[in-house]
Amino acid sequence: MKLIVLTEQDAQHSLTLLARSAGIDVEQKTKLDILYSGTIKARTLVAYPYSTIDWNKHGLSPELEYLLQKTSVCLFQTERLLVNAQQAVFAGLRGIIYRDEQPNRILTALKTMMQGELYYARTVMSELLDELLQQKRLEKKAPLCLPDNNLLTKQEKRIIQLVAEGARNKEIAENLAISAHTVKAHLASVFRKTQARNRVELLRWCNVIK
Repeated sequence: MKLIVLTEQDAQHSLTLLARSAGIDVEQKTKLDILYSGTIKARTLVAYPYSTIDWNKHGLSPELEYLLQKTSVCLFQTERLLVNAQQAVFAGLRGIIYRDEQPNRILTALKTMMQGELYYARTVMSELLDELLQQKRLEKKAPLCLPDNNLLTKQEKRIIQLVAEGARNKEIAENLAISAHTVKAHLASVFRKTQARNRVELLRWCNVIK
């Protein structure tokens, strides 16, 4: 497996040098090189610098969406408050290397991901597994009975029903003949209206108001 470290400049990044010192097959490229080259070889992990955009406010960037469609991606240089780790897992990111991590932890993260494994804190994966199990329990209950009021639109109710059935964004988009981007916009609206932070809390909300 090959590691590609994306940077804004051509100067060798410390992550590139660290990976090379550990014998990892690594290449450094600028964002423009890889985003507009059109091709990414198989078995490639792209390390994407994520240090300024607040994911919680702006969601997944078009650049990251593009890369995730092409290959495996992890984040590095990331400030801890900018990204919710559980959201990153659901988005398909292989892991997050935070700006304040020590070189030995960074090496562990790189080696773990280069072996095809996820790199997240054990507490994150434990909480995520608990939520998934809770979601499965909710899904086994009676079909959702959403409130007959003006809080949610018909389309939003359809999307919630599909979420309850375990559908992911792409599957929801195909089912409703809309784009994945539109699904994300609807879900953002649903989360805001229901004050849910994720799908599990949304299903809990539905269960409470039944």
